[in-house]
Amino acid sequence: MIFLAIIIIILFSAILYFVANNAPEKNIDFPKAKTQPPVLTLPKQPQERWTYLKELETPNASHGSTSNSIARERQQILDSFVNNTRATTPSSQENTATKNQPVNVAPTITKWLLQCGAFKDKSNADTLKAQLAMTGFSGNISSGPLYRVTVGPYVSKQEANKVLNSLNSNGINNCVISN
Repeated sequence: MIFLAIIIIILFSAILYFVANNAPEKNIDFPKAKTQPPVLTLPKQPQERWTYLKELETPNASHGSTSNSIARERQQILDSFVNNTRATTPSSQENTATKNQPVNVAPTITKWLLQCGAFKDKSNADTLKAQLAMTGFSGNISSGPLYRVTVGPYVSKQEANKVLNSLNSNGINNCVISN
């Protein structure tokens, strides 16, 4: 037993001596060759086709001191639209009355629309359509002398009122119900 203990102590001492005296050699630093920087391989950034992305990045940019003038302009356009539809209705009735023929009048289903804006520039109409899309409603743009942005049609006025209240709660306050 004593002999075995002496052998273990000798082996342990030899291992310690070997570890202490065989330290790793210092690494030789080779001169580093200068490499060329990588060539830019990325393509040019494409231009955005959609203008509403900029509107989504800055949602409150369109609300400012011009909101009153925009609201007045929208109201004037809406009034002119309502007056134009009323002016064409009597003339069409006069044409049918002059024919002296019985007119078969089918019951019409009243469709309610929400008109949320009418713009001279299509980009403004696209911006409003994007805002409507962010609230979960699909807007339609009809072109003519002005780009009208509407939501609907709805069968009942109550349904249109529900959508109008939802739009108002989401910050779109310029919509008007029309039929």
